[in-house]
Amino acid sequence: MSTDSQVRLQELIGEDYALQRVIGHGGMSTVWLATDTRTNEEVAVKVLRPEFADNAEFLSRFRNEAQASEGIDSPNVVRTFDYRELPDPSGNTFCFIAMEYVRGETLAERLLQETSINESETLDILEQAANGLAIIHSMGMVHRDMKPGNLLIAEDGTVKIADFGIAKAAEAVPLTRTGMVVGTAQYVSPEQAQGKQVTAATDVYSLGVVGYEMLAGRRPFAGDSSVSVAIAHINQQPRPLPERISQPTRDLIGVSLRKDPERRYQDGKALAEAIAAVRKGNRPLLPEPRTNNANIKTQIQRPPTGMQGTAVMSQRPIQGPQVPPQHPTNMQQRQLPQRHMPPGGSDQNGQRMPVGAGPNAPRRAGQRPAYDQSSNSNNSIYALLAVLVLAIGAVGIWLLLSLMNGGSNPTTTPSSTQTSRSSSSSSEDVSEEVPTQQLPNTQPDQSTPIVPQQSQQPIQTQPQITPTNANTFPFPTAIPFLPTQTPTTVEVPPTSVAPSPPSTGEPEESEQ
Repeated sequence: MSTDSQVRLQELIGEDYALQRVIGHGGMSTVWLATDTRTNEEVAVKVLRPEFADNAEFLSRFRNEAQASEGIDSPNVVRTFDYRELPDPSGNTFCFIAMEYVRGETLAERLLQETSINESETLDILEQAANGLAIIHSMGMVHRDMKPGNLLIAEDGTVKIADFGIAKAAEAVPLTRTGMVVGTAQYVSPEQAQGKQVTAATDVYSLGVVGYEMLAGRRPFAGDSSVSVAIAHINQQPRPLPERISQPTRDLIGVSLRKDPERRYQDGKALAEAIAAVRKGNRPLLPEPRTNNANIKTQIQRPPTGMQGTAVMSQRPIQGPQVPPQHPTNMQQRQLPQRHMPPGGSDQNGQRMPVGAGPNAPRRAGQRPAYDQSSNSNNSIYALLAVLVLAIGAVGIWLLLSLMNGGSNPTTTPSSTQTSRSSSSSSEDVSEEVPTQQLPNTQPDQSTPIVPQQSQQPIQTQPQITPTNANTFPFPTAIPFLPTQTPTTVEVPPTSVAPSPPSTGEPEESEQ
């Protein structure tokens, strides 16, 4: 900027801030390093460009940035000191924001130099950013534009969230038209990309993308245009992280990048707690699955006293099968038992995060990480039905074979052959012969050798049943010969049986 322009700008700003030099440019503003003449401290003065001053939407965004960041007191959020709107000689509105000056660099500049950042430092940056989001969310605000360019890293390593240009109250009317996508495509959440309602979990997703980029040295989704990248955020799963990344950190990023905002960490506070657990070598805490049961009331955690904002959903760690807590008002985080996983599914600490079939069940070896896991309940039902069908079929086949082979039981009387031959001799229907249940001839004809009942061996072979006419089918005659009829024949004493009638002249069957 020329000296004349700086002089004119200085005249508009006034004597409270002495401009020094330009330190940055944004999409709709220019940032100056200045000195607060009242405190003699360095500040950053963000000035809305004149070409946007007469645009109501850009002016509203700029004003919103100042109002949204005003009153936020956190070491991880850039402080706002002053905001002014002044008329300029041309009749347009001149406005600027005086904010905290952070001597250091943005995370975007850091990634241009190093491509990727080691896991330990990545977790440190993420935890500080999550702590900043926790304060923002506790005041009912959503940042909506978490990206490396809006994360400032001070010389002492402190991370600060900046640029509240499109931040908004969680329940406020959007600054843009209904359905319009707001945010940076590479870091936009699925609900943002679809123009849906944003929540604190939206910022969690975007920060998860930042964490992924720091660990992998690339963004989780790539495309030829912003539209294709936004669509990938909606429909695709991120590419796997490098194998050098530990499993707890993989799971932490995986939960943050879930498509369904209700299955992510619900706000910055819950995310910060999960990151702290991973940094201590533990498994990350998981967001508690929500229920659709209208009769169950959701626990609400109100913002700190003195702060206004919407309530934030509370989080609890998943700890295996649920047991009613002895002290529900003082819930403690419990570390899940560690398990050594086989190669390809283990981390440096041999830990895995509990994710799985039940809402609180530990994840077993070989299961996918914490990225979106579609419910397998339908597959389980289909598998169970298939097993039941096979079991019923097996039982049916067994019964059918038992019925068809019923005549091979030597203790079942009368035999099917005798029934058939008697039917042929008397010219009576088979169905009339079956109910008579004649007992074996215990006093046979003199020409028939006597075989003691107790020494009789099972007959190994039986003559094939030959129907006497075309309408006779032997299958029904096997029904009386089920094993349930056997005791009736075997246990009748020989003395109680009347002499058998004279031989009909047809040779009686004997053992072969």
